[in-house]
Amino acid sequence: HKQVLPLVDAKIALSKDNYTTDKFNKRITNKYSEKITHFLRSQYNCIISSSKSINLDNSILNCRIYGLEKKSPDLVILDRNLKLKKNLTMFNLKIKRKIILFTCKKNKKKILFFKKKGIKIIIVKSLTTKNDFIFLFKKLKEMMYNRIFIEAGLNLLNFLIKERLVDNLFFFKSNKKLGKNGLNFGCSKFLKNLKFKNKIQVNLFNDTLFKEKLKNV
Repeated sequence: HKQVLPLVDAKIALSKDNYTTDKFNKRITNKYSEKITHFLRSQYNCIISSSKSINLDNSILNCRIYGLEKKSPDLVILDRNLKLKKNLTMFNLKIKRKIILFTCKKNKKKILFFKKKGIKIIIVKSLTTKNDFIFLFKKLKEMMYNRIFIEAGLNLLNFLIKERLVDNLFFFKSNKKLGKNGLNFGCSKFLKNLKFKNKIQVNLFNDTLFKEKLKNV
């Protein structure tokens, strides 16, 4: 609470051959890793994702563990050009939570639509530089979000890590190779440079979980 910026952690999941997406299966890692991901979400005030990631997977990004549903963190969506789809599953959930959308566009019609869905809209000048994200994190801390979890695409994650804005990275590694079915929507070079040493002792039945501190590296 004494820090200028909130705690910012992130998560990434990869196949054994370093792909983040399977052409034919939404899930890269197994159901045990998914349960741990949902538990991790329950430990944070809010999740940050991008409209691109959410549109691609129709992501809900809540906590789907029995008894912890109400611990689902609020959701912050980074949508620079206001491209978030209108027909997403998250808009129809019974358990409500705050959804905050940061955008640089002033499309009145679309903004009105999202406001009617209960989404808080915050318009910013830019979402491209390190200072932009420092402002974003400070703004979120003013709104009492002290623990932030990032689940987004490779490009955003790569940028935030390079700018030393991520404190810890949780890395789920599958035991499966995807081969020709594997895709990466983002910076593949970033993936090749990832090195993990600190394995968390949890039985994920062939998946592996690492946690690395980044800011002091």
